[in-house]
Amino acid sequence: MISRSIIILICLLPIIAGLAGAILPASGWFAPLGRYDFSLEPVSMFLNQPGIWTSIWLSGFTALISTFISYVLAMVLLAQLYHNGRAGLIFRLIAPLLAVPHITVAVGFLFLLQPSGWLIRLLSPWLTGWERPPDLYLIPDAYGVGLILALIAKELPFLLLMGVSALSQIRVSDHLDHAASLGYRPYSAWLYIITPQLAKRMRLSVMIVLMFSVSVVDMALILAPSLPAPLAPRILDWFYDADLNNQFIAAVGAVVQLGLALICGVIWISSAYATGQFIRHLTYHGKRGYLPSVLVKGGKDLLFIIAILPCLISVMGLISVIIWGFANIWRFPAVLPDQWGVRAWINTADIMFVAGFNSVMIAGISALASVIIAIIWFEQKATRDHSHMEKWLYLPLLLPQASFLFGLQILLIWFRLDGLYITLIWVHMLFVFPYVMLTLGPTWRRFDRRYTDIAATLGAGKIKQLFRIKLPILLTPIMTAFAIGFSVSCALYLPTIFASNGRMVTLTTEAVTLASGASRQALGVASILQMILPLVVFLLCDAVIRWRFGQFRYFRS
Repeated sequence: MISRSIIILICLLPIIAGLAGAILPASGWFAPLGRYDFSLEPVSMFLNQPGIWTSIWLSGFTALISTFISYVLAMVLLAQLYHNGRAGLIFRLIAPLLAVPHITVAVGFLFLLQPSGWLIRLLSPWLTGWERPPDLYLIPDAYGVGLILALIAKELPFLLLMGVSALSQIRVSDHLDHAASLGYRPYSAWLYIITPQLAKRMRLSVMIVLMFSVSVVDMALILAPSLPAPLAPRILDWFYDADLNNQFIAAVGAVVQLGLALICGVIWISSAYATGQFIRHLTYHGKRGYLPSVLVKGGKDLLFIIAILPCLISVMGLISVIIWGFANIWRFPAVLPDQWGVRAWINTADIMFVAGFNSVMIAGISALASVIIAIIWFEQKATRDHSHMEKWLYLPLLLPQASFLFGLQILLIWFRLDGLYITLIWVHMLFVFPYVMLTLGPTWRRFDRRYTDIAATLGAGKIKQLFRIKLPILLTPIMTAFAIGFSVSCALYLPTIFASNGRMVTLTTEAVTLASGASRQALGVASILQMILPLVVFLLCDAVIRWRFGQFRYFRS
């Protein structure tokens, strides 16, 4: 059986090598280009790039704001989810957004909010009087507001899922009853007692969201300003520039992005600590935060509407994506296409088949391998050292992708491993495996061992206990972890670009390419396929679960 040390080594070795491959060129040493002297020239070249400080500020600003808003809205929805059934319905409705890749959400926002987008069409000409697309630039905007909204639409469902998992580990009813006996109203009790416990359990999830937002590339290429662009897209441009001297600038940019991510993390942790101290101060002095009931009800309804608004905008954008995929002719300001058809599907059939096949193979193998390795990890006897080792598995999610993928690609090219299927699957697993662990871990650890103990008394060995007892009982979380891992792999852009050296096309890479200037119909086709693949996998997993456990409905009283 594979030991945990080997799993840790497989996960950490490419990260360490990648960081070294970025830090060394940033300091002037770059053997592939014949540079063996250390110098500060790359740093000087980086700082002399036009608008570089604006790019750094834009990356940090959009990351912190989107993460903060997503976190607050998730906490609001979780409180509503517990206190009434309405938010539970909303959660079930927005949960499918987890299966939609980031680039698809970005394309949906683009199709919805651009000057000739569906939102303007819905309002024209009867309200606006516009017969032609207006000279408005709602998206992309100079401050990255469109990018922030799209990030919120993707981050909120993930934080809700992690929040629901965290709530299952808290005795919420008991805490609220005790708080009510001390005179606290339900939402005050939730703020003072439940929220701090949720925050502690969701700390890792929030940091993952923050680090992703700092280094996002595919969404930024579509929704963020381009003059100047955020730091991550500019690193990609420098890396693929024909002038090889820009490799040094890209390396410095990767290191700077790592530093920016650390700064954003420190800001978040410091703010969280200050907020915790403020709540502790309020509770210590008995401040219950009473407000008139009218304001409380109105405030709850307003927060609820604000919380689901980004997701509703995202859904509208996805609908516009579907419409564009089947629109042969769609003139402004018509709300619906003038002529429907599948012309774009026929014209792009060859490239979409190749991209779709690659996406399915890479995502399926990486998700399946990640689930198997996760089960091997959980089945080994846990010790205190192993619990500390597990934290290192999440390191790829807590570092900006460009900070180590830049150096990793240099090493892959050096050893002629770039562009191989096995290499691409391995790099994808660096990001898929932590999500599988995050999804499967809590349920696996809560498994009632009395079932396996009974099997052991009947003579079943460890392997038989696993395949005959544990896996059948835990089929639902296993299939869920596989589906989430598949959707994560389908959404990976930067790892695919760097590991394949641009030679392997997937639906994500094709969508980003088409977004740079191809027809909207072709972009709509690629985006629809991106939505369909993860959704089909989720539905298939759900069908397997229903088939496996459907027989038990006959035993209900």
